[in-house]
Amino acid sequence: MQTIPVMSMRKKATIDDEVFKPLKDLSLPDKSEVRLTAKRSFSDLLDELGEPEAKEDIDSVLGSMRERSYYEESSP
Repeated sequence: MQTIPVMSMRKKATIDDEVFKPLKDLSLPDKSEVRLTAKRSFSDLLDELGEPEAKEDIDSVLGSMRERSYYEESSP
């Protein structure tokens, strides 16, 4: 068995009947062992879990932030 140096690449793929299908050529020899990390989009997560309930009203939070003075005003 040929040993290939460890390398890292990011490629997009789809899953079809539990088979990894890269969208572009991976340029790897047949039977290469790879490690995959599956990530889902945030919108998929929201669809599954539902939108989180806000603990504060965003308009009032933004309004109070606009009123604050974040920098010391210097005297002329």
